[in-house]
Amino acid sequence: MHKNSMVLAYVFINVKRGGELSAEKLKSLKGVMDMSLVYGEYDIIMKVNKESMEDLQNFLVKELRPLGFIEKTSTMIVVQK
Repeated sequence: MHKNSMVLAYVFINVKRGGELSAEKLKSLKGVMDMSLVYGEYDIIMKVNKESMEDLQNFLVKELRPLGFIEKTSTMIVVQK
């Protein structure tokens, strides 16, 4: 990855029971490009674009995980060539 390139990631989210009702507020978080409710192992999949790995980490730890309805996240960072 080049120094100036953005970090693209998919964040898979499990929410607490009923948390899907609060999912729309995720779309307003800075860097969220897309958000979908899904069926299966996860409840929500988000596409996120951040300036750096540090920005992605801060987003996950300080913005996303503290939301009361978020139970667990799993992040997949996209390999960009």
